[in-house]
Amino acid sequence: MSNQTQKSQNGIADILKGIIFIGLFAVPFLTLYVENDFFFPFITGKNFLFRIIVEIVLAAWVVLALYDTRYRPKFSWILGTFGILIAVMLAANLQAEHVLTAIWSNFERMDGYVTLVHVFAYFVVLGTMLQTPKAWSYFLHTTVVVAGIVALKGLSQLSGSATRVDSTLGNAAYMAVYMLFHIFFLFYLFIQTKVTPYRVVYVLLAILFMYVLLQTGTRGTAIGLVTGSIAMVGYIALFGSRFKQARKYALGALVGIVLLSAGFMAARDTAFIQNNPSLSRVANIDLGNDLRIRSIIWGMSVEGIKEKPLLGWGQGNFNYVFNEQYDPRLFQQEQWFDRVHNIVFDWLIAGGIIGLVSYFSIFAALFYYLVIKPIRHPDTSMTVIERGVLVGLIVGYVTHNLVVFDNIVSYIFFGTIIALIHSKISTPIPKVMAFKMPSVLVTQIVLPAMIVVTGAVVYFVNIPSMQAAGDVIVAFQGTTLEARYDGFDVALNRDSFAKQEIVEQFAQQAMGIAQTTEGVDPATKEKFMTRAETELLKMVEEKPGDARLHVFLASYYRATGNIEKAKEQMATARSLSPGKQAIILQQGAIELSLGNNTGARDFFKEAYELDTTNDEAKEYYIASLFYTKEPAMAQTLITESTPEFTARLAASDFVLSAVNAAGEYATLATLYEARVTNNGSNAQDWASLAFVYYQLKQNDKAIETLTRAKTAVPSFSTAAECFSANIAKGVSPEVGCQ
Repeated sequence: MSNQTQKSQNGIADILKGIIFIGLFAVPFLTLYVENDFFFPFITGKNFLFRIIVEIVLAAWVVLALYDTRYRPKFSWILGTFGILIAVMLAANLQAEHVLTAIWSNFERMDGYVTLVHVFAYFVVLGTMLQTPKAWSYFLHTTVVVAGIVALKGLSQLSGSATRVDSTLGNAAYMAVYMLFHIFFLFYLFIQTKVTPYRVVYVLLAILFMYVLLQTGTRGTAIGLVTGSIAMVGYIALFGSRFKQARKYALGALVGIVLLSAGFMAARDTAFIQNNPSLSRVANIDLGNDLRIRSIIWGMSVEGIKEKPLLGWGQGNFNYVFNEQYDPRLFQQEQWFDRVHNIVFDWLIAGGIIGLVSYFSIFAALFYYLVIKPIRHPDTSMTVIERGVLVGLIVGYVTHNLVVFDNIVSYIFFGTIIALIHSKISTPIPKVMAFKMPSVLVTQIVLPAMIVVTGAVVYFVNIPSMQAAGDVIVAFQGTTLEARYDGFDVALNRDSFAKQEIVEQFAQQAMGIAQTTEGVDPATKEKFMTRAETELLKMVEEKPGDARLHVFLASYYRATGNIEKAKEQMATARSLSPGKQAIILQQGAIELSLGNNTGARDFFKEAYELDTTNDEAKEYYIASLFYTKEPAMAQTLITESTPEFTARLAASDFVLSAVNAAGEYATLATLYEARVTNNGSNAQDWASLAFVYYQLKQNDKAIETLTRAKTAVPSFSTAAECFSANIAKGVSPEVGCQ
């Protein structure tokens, strides 16, 4: 090989290394990136940019590894188990209920198989390229500086109306786990240096990050910080016999953590904590009550796992289980859960028993390298103190995930921490190191091919969906209906992985237009209606078995007056989610629209009896009893109700209309009395109450009501006096009154 050729190859290798390091060191800055011109701005921008960066650095790394054996992958069981997880989840996702969702996810989450593969690639490249403590120090310092900026942005929210800090992450739980990672990164940097000023800065930043974590009000992560800290100092105290001073500090820290935690809980009722929404959330932890909803969802997931025990339902497919196994006790919660909110059940649903074992095999490998191997054999790759910090971080992270779930930021930093451990304990793979490819082939064939392939991957994996995410925002910003239609038309034609979200947003626009009677061009309205129905029907065909889509289609038909089709679609939704009261109540509403009061009552009664604490179902059931001329049963339900529920009934125009239609004026008077007691500023309510008393032939009460109304609503005085005079004369109250 000539010197010129060698120099050229060295130059290419240097360029590749530059690309890789720039990309890797850019990843921590993604936390600051909020793409306001994209749908779900806190999610989509970070994810798309992460994917693009990883795709580019992975391609550059592959070529570099062919040039230079120093950058070829090394083996550890962390790499091996993660690779097994990738293979298992491919199989699980290919047999998913909806494969495209399992592979691609959607804009709101962006956590499907594609993300998992990108996190794996990021882990491999990072764990291979950062080979020295100095390189890792630079990387960790970079991400800690970014975290400091994120934390300060979060603190600035406290001066506004925010009650829980979420900074540039858009979700308090995401912010909390981000802070958790960086608190332990600071612990790690603290033990890596003996420079006192640096240590002071690390301690101050750690205190800041802990305070911000508490201000997120994320209780699971706060517990994770405590459990992780206890695991860290406990490990050092247990195994740090050669570090007597560190062991002494660890024991002291263990006592300090216990005392601080106990002190915080002892002071939980103080004004300082209770007047702070975030701190009070953490202080008022009640595991029995706080985990009640989570435990219901976990129970539903168990039933789903029984159906598909080996490979599960695929990533992002929990909605099928949630709908099929819906527990009526969840009526007050989000009606379309897509995650189990528990790391164990989430992986069981996504990948079944095989997927769960594959996922936790990564943690088994971590446990082996951090705990078991150092006991069995001398290990100089890390000190006891380093291992203690890493053990604490992993314990804290797992604790957090027992009640939450991963997002792109937690994935990135989990990938970072296992890459750090992998870089320290991995060993060369002889066959990989021995593989040789002539440099000229790498330069002339592999490199150009990789550039073309990477360009294609970056485009097809990201660009159309990025454009669609932006198109939705453009559509929302349209100043005319035509502009909004054109914006959605472009977004829908991108055929992105988030097509369902775009269709739903367009359908909501169409439903709003359908109910607008003035100022809308008939041709434009028709265009919206036709397109919305077409797209919804396509989605129902492409994604069979999704109750949510049938509910959307039924709602669309209700909005456009096609009640029979609405009834048909809602019945289909009900067959897919038998116990969901929200669907049953809509079935009742449809029957009312068709004039079938008895059918409506039956649906409302069924929804109510699924969980009698459901006030909405009870309200509709009571109203329907008046429509079916069963006032005695309605009265019994009202009498047994709390004052708060009676106030709810009084505030419901639907209920008052039903009572009035049934001619139950005594009940109507009681409800109007409750309404004016709770809010006496509406003149029409006073007038209605007086008229009800007039219909009951209780003229004295009618006049007395109007007298009270003059005090409550002074502007109503003239009309009230006119009504009173008419009643006193024995004529209808409104005669001659304006």
